[in-house]
Amino acid sequence: MRFLKTEAVVLKSNLISEKDKIATLFTKDYGKLQAVAKGARRSKSRFVNAVRPFIVANYVIFEGQNYYYIDQWELVENFENIERDLDRFAIASYVTETIMKVTEDKQKSETLYFFLKHSLRAINQLNIKPSVFLFAYTLKLVSLLGYMPVLDNCALCGSKSNLQYFSPSCGGAVCKTCRSSCGDAVSIEDRVLKLMTYLLRSKYERLENIFIPRIIKIDMDRIISEYVKFHIGVEFKSRGFALELEEERRDKNDR
Repeated sequence: MRFLKTEAVVLKSNLISEKDKIATLFTKDYGKLQAVAKGARRSKSRFVNAVRPFIVANYVIFEGQNYYYIDQWELVENFENIERDLDRFAIASYVTETIMKVTEDKQKSETLYFFLKHSLRAINQLNIKPSVFLFAYTLKLVSLLGYMPVLDNCALCGSKSNLQYFSPSCGGAVCKTCRSSCGDAVSIEDRVLKLMTYLLRSKYERLENIFIPRIIKIDMDRIISEYVKFHIGVEFKSRGFALELEEERRDKNDR
């Protein structure tokens, strides 16, 4: 019987029987795996909290005939603010969904693992507007995956002038002269391009006081979503919920 020892973040957990739960873990040493927590649905079980979404823990896992099984666990980090706040929960759900969809099973990536932990810690500790965090996180994620958008010069000719368009297929900002070479180029305001640049390059700690007007948020969401869809080929369901929740709260505050 092979035992694996590793630190992991719980991306998701589901019921698998009347007594057990199965969790999708993103591990530091072995990538993404699914592991069963026997008896986790019982209130007195030692595994009752072992597969709570978003926690970081050290696990000892063994490989069974059909699944991995959790043998031991020890909590490393618990994000209480995420559990208590719906906005933080929605953004954390988006973050874990992206990791689930952009990684293959057993695909190890310490870079992505530490980025995930750092992002969850920022959601838990900092007061960043959901849309600001979502856009910044997504730009950072696609860049880590090797698809960093070109934002401060033309992706085709390198010019820093007349950056009036954005093209997913051409890799980012496109100048007026090169627009005809990119069939999917859409117009982009200079302020949107500059804000995307700032969100991509800034640490999370510098984003707490950023506010994005609704009209810019709509453009940025469309542009970033199309870029992700073109280069990664996936869409994230929880993205819409996080943004809609923010809008509902804003509307209530405006009344």
